[in-house]
Amino acid sequence: MAQFIMDGLTVGGVYGLIALGFHLVLESTGLIDFAHGEKVSLGGLVVLALSGGAFQGSAVSGVSSPIALPMPIAIVMALALGFGLGIAYERLVVAPTMQAPGAVSIMATLGGGLFLLHGRGIVWGQHGLPFPPLIDGAFVLGPVQVQIQSLCILGATAAAVLGLDWYFRHTRYGKAMIAAATDSAAASLVGIDTGRTRMLAFGLSFTLAVLAGILIAPITLAGGTVGSALGLKGFAGAVIGGLGSPYAVVGGSLLIGVLEHVISGLTSYGYRDPTVSVLLIGCLLLKPSGLFAARRR
Repeated sequence: MAQFIMDGLTVGGVYGLIALGFHLVLESTGLIDFAHGEKVSLGGLVVLALSGGAFQGSAVSGVSSPIALPMPIAIVMALALGFGLGIAYERLVVAPTMQAPGAVSIMATLGGGLFLLHGRGIVWGQHGLPFPPLIDGAFVLGPVQVQIQSLCILGATAAAVLGLDWYFRHTRYGKAMIAAATDSAAASLVGIDTGRTRMLAFGLSFTLAVLAGILIAPITLAGGTVGSALGLKGFAGAVIGGLGSPYAVVGGSLLIGVLEHVISGLTSYGYRDPTVSVLLIGCLLLKPSGLFAARRR
């Protein structure tokens, strides 16, 4: 049971990074970005391309990348590229639809997700690619074998949630992003550039998605269908925990990760997704604000 919980916390940490991306966009723009899962898929694939891996897509099958950077530099470059892609995504997909009535912006994010899905399929194919371990090694703590990589995932999640909380509470840009999401017209009247805050939000959100994809790739695979599945789990974790707080979305994601591994370990792997679905529906019916959300009047 202790090993199931440890493994669940590891995967839940990745879900938490993805959920933080949903929270960041919602907190700063009022939108749910349904392309977020496909952004996760790009993380491991971009690092493979920057570190000299071969492309597998139908158009470039077997062609090796002309770039062969060391893995740490490739990771940093992928995160920087993710930030730039997030800004481009906001400019091309979200900004043109922000003034449109109804759910046009949400539909635009769905279209953006389909573009990312089929675009990376052309370059890397639709199947997952093997990804080398980021950090080797493990140690035994009582009845639990703890992978060093698992500690890195949990450390990255903790740093991200603390950083976002500090950013929104104690920086001018963070407060401006919340103001722009609450009332964009009023925010503009007091001098806040809502377009800039929105670009920054999507840039940071894309960076978190790329980081999650890099950290999960050695455990699963890079690319393939893993991004869509992870995006759904991250969204479920955010809703179950409470979309209004970074701590709540991470708490809900860790709960899902632990629950999945305990259920599959004690019963069958096939019960994992139905259990999460039942928990999500029950939370929406009984406490739609989230299990860990603070009470508000």
